[in-house]
Amino acid sequence: MKVEQRTEKLKDVRSAKQVPGILYGKGIEPTPLKADFKEFVAAYNEYGQSMTFELSVGKKKHQVYFKEIQTDPLRPNHVLHFDVQKISADDTITADIPIEILGRDDVEKRGLIVEQIFDTIETDFPAGSGISSVEVDVSGLEGNESLTVNDLELPEGFKPLADENETIVSISFPQEEEEVEVDEEADEELEVEAIKQKGEDEEDEDASEEDDE
Repeated sequence: MKVEQRTEKLKDVRSAKQVPGILYGKGIEPTPLKADFKEFVAAYNEYGQSMTFELSVGKKKHQVYFKEIQTDPLRPNHVLHFDVQKISADDTITADIPIEILGRDDVEKRGLIVEQIFDTIETDFPAGSGISSVEVDVSGLEGNESLTVNDLELPEGFKPLADENETIVSISFPQEEEEVEVDEEADEELEVEAIKQKGEDEEDEDASEEDDE
């Protein structure tokens, strides 16, 4: 990804259809950047926030990864700013790696429900060995079964930071609506009791009127 050092104001950069950013890391001063929007999008789509890549700033090249992306709350696809962090070969990166569920259709065709608890998994991994996603295959699962962090198949050197017993995805049966049974005998008893009570109330009213006379 090619970028240029930025000297303009942020609003001027955005007006020119460029994305402002900053480069920082060990052994370098924080450097304001600007990138062509299309080039930024292409790089982000390819590397995400969990893979390293080469960044060219003029004649200098750095091995970096996207540390943070700021977007407009009202327009999530509108990028306001990006942070890239320089790394060295012996650095450890911490990033949220997307979890991709495989076999969902196979499970749902059997009338079961697939519930994904986590969309990403926070992971430590060596610099230069990032992956775009973690695949989780649920096609062989049955109802009331699940997969946990411990079931994730990660490359060597990758260490999930969540508890290994945390559930990533679970399979469940659809909930059936309970039918309310109508007790006809009880309804009849209540109806008779109501009629009886009404009759007693009318007798009491008649007796009260006679006493008044």
